[in-house]
Amino acid sequence: MSDRAGVVTLRDGDWRDAFRRLDEAGSGVIWVPPGTHDCEPTRIDLAEYDSIGDDIVIRGTGLDTSVLDFGTGPGDGFTLADSAGSDLFYVEITGVGFQGQRDGVLFRLGRDDFADAYNSCTLAVATNNGSPDATAACRLNHVLNTRHFGVHNTVGGTALDLRQFQFGGITGSTSSRQGESLVLRGYSLANVVEWLNVEACEDGVRIAGENSNINRFGMLYGANVAGTLWRHEAPVETRIDAAFVGDSVRTVAEHTAGEYTVGLCNRAFE
Repeated sequence: MSDRAGVVTLRDGDWRDAFRRLDEAGSGVIWVPPGTHDCEPTRIDLAEYDSIGDDIVIRGTGLDTSVLDFGTGPGDGFTLADSAGSDLFYVEITGVGFQGQRDGVLFRLGRDDFADAYNSCTLAVATNNGSPDATAACRLNHVLNTRHFGVHNTVGGTALDLRQFQFGGITGSTSSRQGESLVLRGYSLANVVEWLNVEACEDGVRIAGENSNINRFGMLYGANVAGTLWRHEAPVETRIDAAFVGDSVRTVAEHTAGEYTVGLCNRAFE
């Protein structure tokens, strides 16, 4: 399928080729057509491209329609990062699903040392890591003022790993069959989790970062949790406006540090 003005089409699951063509075009959209695309594990370093900066756009036709399969094996699936440590704005990744059985991180935005920052972005993705040895299905590093809708599933590790996610909005669902479904680490602060479905997992939400302060959950729903739905381990303040605890939740909450409040709820968080 040929490119058209302002649009680069992903071909044969080759992300390096797509970014090369985007760089040659100067800007535009990488479009992921419907179907399942077999992809090699890929790390895109934005510092390698002269014409690509802000406004990176990757669009598919639906989370279960435009699917990127990164196969089985050690290491990560897809990483978008900048070795130059740039501050990037207006990245949009929407309408795509990432799948595979990767022992590392299936989808990562940003460097693990937080040297590159992603500001005012729009994310709407699904991630499904089928490896029991997975590190994470989705890891968002230094991401600010961003709206994120995600459906995140993993067999092992963390379904959604927020490592320095700040003053953003989160909605969707998280599930880790053998690990943790959502973890807030480091300086993940001042966020609103508008609604979150935590289901069919070992453990649910963990507030872990000693600087993950003043996060608010609008509606937290949990069901079929073999371990603990809510774990508050950090010396910070968190608020849950409303929570509904469904069937088969072994432990609703564990509290070892900090303070949290719960508004409307059908079961006590204790």
